[in-house]
This record gives sequence, structure tokens and C-alpha cells, in this order.
Amino acid sequence: MQQISTVQPVFKLELNHKVIPNIVTIAKYDGTHPCLTACAGFDKIIIHHPHGGTVSGRAQRSRAHGEVSELNLSQAVVALASGPLRPDSTRDMLLIGSPSQILAYDVHDNSDLFFKEAHDGVNVIIVASFGKYQETLAIVGGNSSVQGIDWQGNEVFWTVVSGKVCAMITFDFDKDGENELLLGCEDSYIRVMKNNQFKTEIAETGPVICLAAITDVRFAYGLANGTIGIYEEGIRLWRVKSKTNALSVQLSGEALACCWSNGRIDWRDPVSGRVLRRVQLRSAASAMLYADYRSVGAPDLVCVSDRGEVLGYPPYQEPVGSKSQPSEEDRAAIVELFNRKQALTVELQHYEASASDERPTSAMPTNTRLHVAVTTDLNDEGIDLTISTNNDTVVRAALVLAEGIFTTGETLARHPAPAQLRSVLRVPLRPPRDVPVDVHIKALVGYADSEQFHIFELTKQLPRFAMYCLAPSTLAITKQSSYVTFKITERMQRICIWINQNFLLDQDIVLEMENMKELHMKFICLRDKSHLVMDFEADGNVKFSTPHISLAGDLIQSLAVYLNLADLQSTAQFPEAEDKLREEMANASQVGEVRSRLAAETAERAQLLTALLPAAQDAAAHDLKEMLSRYKEVVMLNEELLLSCHVRRSTQEHAVASLKTLHMILQQAARLRVGKYSKAVVAASRKAVKDDNTEALVKILQVGDC
Repeated sequence: MQQISTVQPVFKLELNHKVIPNIVTIAKYDGTHPCLTACAGFDKIIIHHPHGGTVSGRAQRSRAHGEVSELNLSQAVVALASGPLRPDSTRDMLLIGSPSQILAYDVHDNSDLFFKEAHDGVNVIIVASFGKYQETLAIVGGNSSVQGIDWQGNEVFWTVVSGKVCAMITFDFDKDGENELLLGCEDSYIRVMKNNQFKTEIAETGPVICLAAITDVRFAYGLANGTIGIYEEGIRLWRVKSKTNALSVQLSGEALACCWSNGRIDWRDPVSGRVLRRVQLRSAASAMLYADYRSVGAPDLVCVSDRGEVLGYPPYQEPVGSKSQPSEEDRAAIVELFNRKQALTVELQHYEASASDERPTSAMPTNTRLHVAVTTDLNDEGIDLTISTNNDTVVRAALVLAEGIFTTGETLARHPAPAQLRSVLRVPLRPPRDVPVDVHIKALVGYADSEQFHIFELTKQLPRFAMYCLAPSTLAITKQSSYVTFKITERMQRICIWINQNFLLDQDIVLEMENMKELHMKFICLRDKSHLVMDFEADGNVKFSTPHISLAGDLIQSLAVYLNLADLQSTAQFPEAEDKLREEMANASQVGEVRSRLAAETAERAQLLTALLPAAQDAAAHDLKEMLSRYKEVVMLNEELLLSCHVRRSTQEHAVASLKTLHMILQQAARLRVGKYSKAVVAASRKAVKDDNTEALVKILQVGDC
């Protein structure tokens, strides 16, 4: 049923240039003819114009290809995007991202729209509009922030993100008629931003490196660990995993096309993920785009290899055959029935083998049950998953599948030695993040001397804050200086339900009296033995005491979602975060001064160098000694310039690291609030950072928008 390597490209061409992966776009610079634009080296951009249109201005005709023009820049190219950025023109503008700058370039008119510094770096750029921002914007994802820039270079919005932004799309996530901005981040989250405020976070198992809208209700994603899949309204429909990374996912006709880094192109069924057809490029892949590159009125799947080979494949269409050809539903039913038949056949063989066994005691008792319990272990600093049987059978082996828990992958196998077989098997778990996790268990159960075992399959869910166990009543917890306080109006019974659902407790919390107005809970973190104290007072005041500002934010966000709180203000005291905030602001200010001084010194040396070179060339005609002296000065200046370049690069890396830490703290401060108060914190923080006002930032962290 699978069409492997049978599809033929509708067009094929060679660029005769190497292409850097993921830095490719297709644009109509004159408003009519599509041009493929790609990064062909450190600072070189190539523009392919196959429809007779020529590119003039800065771009020069390539000697390697007559239909390719080269655009050389003075900085490294790390991102490319294109779109009709100007409101008075339908022509596409080219957005060029370097490690610290953004250039909007009108290729057709050979003019710059704007040139803007990007202190937080540039990782990905898209041209789109979303939410209340009706105008088309250049949306730039950096190392720890996202900003929107209009066609004149003005910053329209800015917000902080806790991780590096690797992918972005606009998509109507909540089906309200307005697009939201979806961000794929290096910290393994898909974040949904609506009107400069994050409304949803979807936890994944690896850095999210590509996103694509599929239908009105579905979007596809790809991870750095080789996983691709589809979400529908926040619920994952399916996923598959490969040994190679996915560069891009696109909807192609009736199928989901996936381009892998090794040059393989898959077309998959969007409903089941089943491969429909597959082709293999002659070399590794660099990009896959969906565009009408032939100008025939229908888009093709344009695949680009790292050697500059460009292939166009038509959109996938379900083959139309005779009436006897089964439909998709019929094929799925046949596959399911075949799998059931195979499983029943194997099970029947096992029963027959057990019935013919001369040792009747080796047969599996019909009342055998498998029990799974999850408990916290303060001594082992983790969670114990206990798998046990209800009789004298043993657990021969267990396969535990969970996302994002095990360092070696998503699966852990436990198979004790024959001498250590028991009816109880313990598996230690240590979730690194506070997210709910589904744990799937497959266990082989039978007698110790059995040759055949029965397979039990169970699923257990770990709550979000499973790595926090109740503190013993005898443990004295000193008053903590780090805390967040806020006020809510809610019945204590609902608070208890939230705690029972989100924490791993031996017994559910039940109020001793129905009219109880207060609740005090003490927990110990199994990761670092830090303390968490939650105080719910009768007057509605709530206090979370913890040394981790990130944990306080997670608790507030979880409680707000459960209680359906639209807005929530809070007051916080986190001395460590405040000290770190002051330190990073001082670093950023110092780095800015050093960078300005180095830029001035570099410009001065470069100017002196341009003056020495003609003098050395003139001296060559009449005074060789003076010529050698001049060239020695040129060499010395060149070495100083190289040293200055290394210092500037180191300074830039230090500045990016400081900004990332600073933005992370600001995002954690925003997560201590909900709704309009969280949005106000981001806006006020941006102004304080621009004004270099450290104490204002500290005040914002403490009380919100000041």
C-alpha cells in the first residue's frame, strides 16, 4: 500500500552553490516572479530568478550559474524570511538575520527598509500578523525573547521566553477567528501567545525545531530528537520517531510532507501518520518549502539539498482506482483485524503450550492481577514505581515507557537475574521537570521456572508536582525569606482537590471539618531537599514559600488554570532572584560600554589600515625600505583587528548569556501573575531595561507593574 520512491519530480535544477540548512526562503521581489533565496556560506546570499527577472543593485551575477545572483554581506547570515512587509506594496521584502542585527531589504528597489540591532540574538524570523496586530510584522525569535517589528523598524511588541526560540508560526489555536503565535522553544515547550501574553504551554520531549499549520484545527511539529507528530486543539493525535532530525514539515495536498536531514522526504497520512510515499535526495537536505515556483497556479513541494539541487514534487493526491480498491477506512479495518488475529494466534499457542506442559503448576492462574503503585522516597531522592502481583507469580521483566524522564531515551527495561526474581519489582523514576507524565508499563508475569510469560499492560499518570513529598510532621521548617503571596476567593474543598490532583500523596487530603477555612501544607523537594510551604488562610490570602521562583510561578499558573482565574496579582520576595537581576543588569551595562569602546577602536584601526595600504603600494615604486615598513604596520594593524574581533565576539557571547538570564528572571516574574497583570509586568520590564533602571526591575519583580 506504500508508494516508495515512485513519485517523479515535476522540475529539477542545480544552483551550483552549497546551501546552508534552514536558511532558505521563496519570495516575489517584483510582486510576480518567485525567487529562491538561500544562504550559501558564512555571509553570502544567493537569489535564483528563473523567470527572466533580474536582480540588480548590491547583488552580482554569479559566475557559477547564469540565473543566480550573489549578495555579499559583512556579517554572518543565521536566518532568512520574506513577505509583503510594506503596507503600500504587494512585493515581498527580504528579512536577513545576523547574530546581533536584523536587515529588511527591498531587493527590487535596492533599498533598506530598516537596520535594527538585536541584542538578544536572532534565531528565526517570520513575516505575519496575529491577534490585535493587524499589520504585517517581522516577528523575530531570539535566545530568550520575541519581538515584533513593523516595516519602519519600530518595535510593536516584545516579550520574554524562558528558552531559545527555534520555530514560529501563526495559527488560530483557540478557534476564535484570530491567529495566535505558536513558538517552538529549545526548552521542549510549544508556547501559544495571544496579544503579547502566553495562554498555553504544551510540554514535549525535546527541543521543538519546526512547526506547520495543517488544517483549521491541526498543526504539525518536529523535535530535535527525531520525533514528528500532529496536535489537534492541544491534544496530540499521533507521533512517530526517527533516528534523524526533521528539518521541515509541510502540508502537501492531502498529506503531511516531512523533510529529514539525511535527504529523505516522506508523505504521511495526517490522520494516522502512515507513510504514503517516500523519496530520497542524492545528498543531505537543507530545506523544504511549499510554493508555486513554476508559476502555474498550483503550489509544489520544493526540496533543496545541501549541494544546491532543487527538486519540485506535486501535491499528494489519493490515487483513484477501480471500485474494487479498498478505501482508507477499509484498509485501516483490515490492518486492525490482521493484528488482532496475529495476537490471538500467539495467545492460543501459549495456552496450548501451557496445557501440554507436564508441570501443571507452571500454568498462569486465571486470577492473576498486576498492581502498580507510585510512591515518593525521600532517601532515594526520587519516585518509586512498584510493580507487583497478587499471588506467588513473579515479575520476570518490565518495560517502562515515559516521555522526558530517562536520560538515555524514553524507555527503561528492568529484568532481574533469575536468582533475584520476586513478585515485586521496583523502578526508580526522577522527572527533571514539573509536568504531568503518562507512564506506560509492559510487564512479563509468570513463574520463575516458566518458559512462557503473560504480558500485562498498564498506564499510570504522574501528577505535575510528583517530585514533592509531604514533610514529616516532626520536621521543623524554618521561616523562609523567599515567597509569593496573593488573594483568591475559593472554597477550601476545591483547593484540596487541586492539591490531590497535582501532588503525589499517600492519601488524599480531606478536610477534618466541612467548615474549615485554613489549610497549611509542607513539602520537601526530592531533587534538592528544599522546602515548599503552602498556606491558605481563612481571609483568602495564600502564601507559597519556596527558594525557587520558577516553582512558585508553576504553582500559580497551575492553580489559576484549575480555578479558571482570568487575572491574578501577587506580591513576591525572592532575594536570590533580585540579586541575580542586579548582577545581570550590571553585566549588561558593562558589556554595552565595552562593546561601544571596541567598536570605536575597530573603526579607527580600519580607517588607519585603509590609509596605510595605498601608502605602501606607492612606496613600492621608489623606496623598498619604506614599503616594508608600511607593510609591517599593516600586518600589525591586521593582527590587532583580528584580536579585537575575537574580543568583540567573546563580549557578544557574554552579553547574550547575560540577557538570556535576565529575560528568564523577568519571565519568571511574569508567571507569578496571571492575565493583565502578567502582561503589565512584561511591558514595564521592557521599559525598565531600556532605561537601565535596575531598582525599577526589582520593584516590578516584587509587586508587579509599578
